[in-house]
Amino acid sequence: MAHLINLWFALLGLGSNKLRSALTTLGIIIGVGAVIIIVSLGNGLRRSAEKQMEAFSSGTVEVRPMGGYMMPMPMPAPTAAPVAVEEVKRGVVLGGPIMPMYAQSLDLRDAEALRRLATSVAAVDAQFETGARVVWRGQYLPMGQIVGVTPEFLRVYRREMKVGRFFTEADNEAAAPVVVLDEGLVDMFFGQDVNPVGETLYMTVQSVPQAFTIIGVMGQKEGAMGFGPRSLLVPLRTAQLRLSQGSRGTINMIAARVDARASAERRYAVAQINTILRARRGLQPGMPEDFTVHDTLEYSEEMTRVTRTITMVLSLIAGISLIVGSIGLMNIMLVSVSERTWEIGLRRAVGAQQVDILLQFLAEAVLLALVGGAIGLALGAVGSYVVSLLVQSLKGLVWLSLDVVLIAVGVSSAVGVAAGLYPAWRAALLPPTQALRHG
Repeated sequence: MAHLINLWFALLGLGSNKLRSALTTLGIIIGVGAVIIIVSLGNGLRRSAEKQMEAFSSGTVEVRPMGGYMMPMPMPAPTAAPVAVEEVKRGVVLGGPIMPMYAQSLDLRDAEALRRLATSVAAVDAQFETGARVVWRGQYLPMGQIVGVTPEFLRVYRREMKVGRFFTEADNEAAAPVVVLDEGLVDMFFGQDVNPVGETLYMTVQSVPQAFTIIGVMGQKEGAMGFGPRSLLVPLRTAQLRLSQGSRGTINMIAARVDARASAERRYAVAQINTILRARRGLQPGMPEDFTVHDTLEYSEEMTRVTRTITMVLSLIAGISLIVGSIGLMNIMLVSVSERTWEIGLRRAVGAQQVDILLQFLAEAVLLALVGGAIGLALGAVGSYVVSLLVQSLKGLVWLSLDVVLIAVGVSSAVGVAAGLYPAWRAALLPPTQALRHG
């Protein structure tokens, strides 16, 4: 009963000066709202990164030459104007010179050794990345990369065909002029529900245009190992013999699919790949590798750590506004105690104990903080939703989870207690006679 009386007096105290109460909660509203937006978006960013990295990695381990990755020589910016197919055939549309993408190369024997000996590897794909000017339906396609792959590509990256077919061993052996597109590329340039199978596109390398037949479209898997909407696949030998010079038998990446997800098992797989390649390349103990082995799941783990760190730092920054709000709340409560000393003395004179006065003013502070927290929670939810609509990669990944709501309630309560404890203690220590005389 006594607690209800204290709560009633707290509500009366807040209602006696509504404007001051509203202004007092403003700092709490801003602080809690900022924290909610940052935590919600941080969670959404982490989920987005995890989703993209899961697609990106597909459980693969990459082997690349130690020489290092070199980007192709930049091409002229693609023009918006259509290109006449006849000009492409005559060689008028010139491709930029192709630079070697790696200072050193792997070869097919490395990939074959992993297929035969690596027991921890489920599938192996040998790749050769190159570049060319691409024209399809009279329009330049600003390609991200052109990649020569083996028929094992679909197994390694867990991809599926939407329409048409993928490369066969016969296509690869014959260096057939065939190409597979990503669904995203077709949607990006020509709209959805377009079936390009059977059409011809032209690739120009060293001023020589070549016609390629589209034989299939892969279903879209955003972010998968860089083979996104701006990537184009050809058979491995096609890339080596038709789209590059001096690269017979060489490759510049091996992708090995490792199904194990546990860190220890994946480390074993990486060590096994490393051991097999050292032995095949004749590297003696103590000699450095001329290749690198990277587990793509490590990128995912690193991205998760980075997003968590960013969220933590931004939350700390937002927490500064909560500290400012709590200081403002404490100052207002101190002013309230000074203005209501007569009320305090009267309550003490009619039998209220020090703990009752303490609880009354503490309840006022907590109520103000909770009201501000509730409004901040609502505004934070709306703000998070608006930002998720504006940032396409976060769409559908930002929502108010239970932990975010609990954070808002907990932070608001903690701020109320921290800001109201000292003023409430000051009020409880006022002697009744002094309080009445001051009033």
